[in-house]
Amino acid sequence: MFKNYTLLIVFSCLCHLLYSQKNPSLDSFLENARQHAPALRENNNLKKIGNIQNDIIRAQNNAFRVNATSEVLFAPYFNNNGNAIDITTTPSPNAYGYDVGITNGGLYSAQLNVTKNLFNQATTDNLLFQNKVKNSAITLSSEEIAHNLVKTITDAYIMAYQLQLQENFTTEILKDLKKRLQVLELLVKRGILQESDYLVLQLDIESKNLELKQIQNNLEIAINQLYTLSGMKAQKTGSLPKPVLFKNTELNSVAHFYQKKFTNDSLQVVADQRVFDNSYKPQLTAYGNTGLNAVEIPNIEHKIGFSAGLRLTIPIYDGRQRKYNAQQSKLKEDNLEFYKSNAKIQLDNKLSSIESQITALQKNKTLLDNQIKKQKNILEIYKGKLVQGQVSIVDYLNVVQNYKQNVYTQLQMQTNMWLLQSQYNFINW
Repeated sequence: MFKNYTLLIVFSCLCHLLYSQKNPSLDSFLENARQHAPALRENNNLKKIGNIQNDIIRAQNNAFRVNATSEVLFAPYFNNNGNAIDITTTPSPNAYGYDVGITNGGLYSAQLNVTKNLFNQATTDNLLFQNKVKNSAITLSSEEIAHNLVKTITDAYIMAYQLQLQENFTTEILKDLKKRLQVLELLVKRGILQESDYLVLQLDIESKNLELKQIQNNLEIAINQLYTLSGMKAQKTGSLPKPVLFKNTELNSVAHFYQKKFTNDSLQVVADQRVFDNSYKPQLTAYGNTGLNAVEIPNIEHKIGFSAGLRLTIPIYDGRQRKYNAQQSKLKEDNLEFYKSNAKIQLDNKLSSIESQITALQKNKTLLDNQIKKQKNILEIYKGKLVQGQVSIVDYLNVVQNYKQNVYTQLQMQTNMWLLQSQYNFINW
């Protein structure tokens, strides 16, 4: 029994998986878009690059630097004691060549050098902080890309779902008209209605068949676009589930995206200023070398030694560049504050406008729903009278057309409602 129960669970899961693949929902399109979006995948790599950059910064500023150098230098003298070219450390006063105190006639060097920056943790921290802010900008960029994807795919899904509703409604209308056509055929044979009435209805059915075909073509294109936006290979699908949208009415303690972005931009200005100020910090470097260092070849094997020292660099004056850079940073921060204040006003105005539109649309849709109910009742009455030959086919088709137009208007209102909710969520984040 346990085995049968397990098989039943597996079968149910497979059926659900197959149904989900055949009838992809809005969430499945969004999830696939997040997985396949090239820009998001690129940003993931950029964040990894940023993490590696932290190691590079630490290596550049904290690690020992070791290198090997080798140099052979000849500094000959010309016209020295009757010799055209001579390498010596005791040139005659009439010889031509570099001062012997500078070159000693040559240099023979092969050394291992080690350097290490000391007391520069503040400099390293500033560089790491700057890199952290850059990585945060990449994270925010990924959030924005994903958010734009949600808006684009949600709107495309809503439009595709509207076409699906139109297809279903037009199909039902056609089924009903074909039934009426069969009734008219009998009424024409009995002489209750004229043959022209039958032809008029037949022509209207053909017209609606063409309309249905166009809707189906548009629906196929819309679904193909959904797969394209989601980065998936297009395939045949069944019915699209109804889109479920939750209105973001509150963000609680979480800041709006524009606030997070402006905060990070402000930190970028601060970070750049700190890194610029690094060049004004005193720099203490320890260095040492060992190896061969000689100016004469004789007895060169004894010229192997070691040296070490400290090098202190203190910036004194640079033409007030530090002050000018600080002024530029202050102006950049002021500009960000201007845009931040303006973004707040725009956000509030846009949200207020969308809420007003949704409220007005809901009221109009309620009125239209009541009107459609009355039209359905009238349509049923006309169906009965048509069977009895009490109304013309033209009058009946006019009632059908008015009903169809109002239902299409109702579908458009519902679509606009979803689109407004999508726009509200897109802005209010």
